[in-house]
Amino acid sequence: MNIVLDKFYYDALNEVGNIGMGNATTALSQLVGKSIQVSSSSLSLLKDKDISENLNSEKVGAIVRVMGDMNGGFILVLGKNHSEVLTDMLLKDSPAEDNYMKASAFIEVANILAGSYYNALSKFLNLSIIPSIPVISEGTTDEIFEKSKKHMSGKIDHIFGLKTLFEIKGEDEYHSLSGDMYMLLDTASLQSIIDRIEEMRTR
Repeated sequence: MNIVLDKFYYDALNEVGNIGMGNATTALSQLVGKSIQVSSSSLSLLKDKDISENLNSEKVGAIVRVMGDMNGGFILVLGKNHSEVLTDMLLKDSPAEDNYMKASAFIEVANILAGSYYNALSKFLNLSIIPSIPVISEGTTDEIFEKSKKHMSGKIDHIFGLKTLFEIKGEDEYHSLSGDMYMLLDTASLQSIIDRIEEMRTR
């Protein structure tokens, strides 16, 4: 089914993103004890070829499945070196660091980012959204998406993307880390979102 989104729908979804990223900024700053700014691009509808770029780049992804009024999920993808910088900050006070702890730290970041977005979506549009615990995947973006298809139930018909930038400032350090967050939906879920936004438009 071909669903056409006009500027009003994109503006509404981007406003949700702005609210979500604001909440994520506060939560991450408190977690690492540093000044963090999390910004994102405007939401864009992607095609398969957009996902297949940078095939040789090693990535780390966290896949969050969601159910309820929205069937699909979120994927946070960072370059492996950027994910390690972020997780090292989260683990700076830990007595030991191993792969399990690093995976747990990255899952926490995914919970904060994806959670901030779908919680804002839930409140803004009065949707019931039930998340799963994130699953970690490493490889190219294509490989991470292939794994996501096995983790999520139903058919994924629509993929929305956000370019995400983390700016982290401490007393003697500065890091600029980039990544991508994707929202994956089946057609019924996207139609539900459109219907709720349309209700707001006609009030």
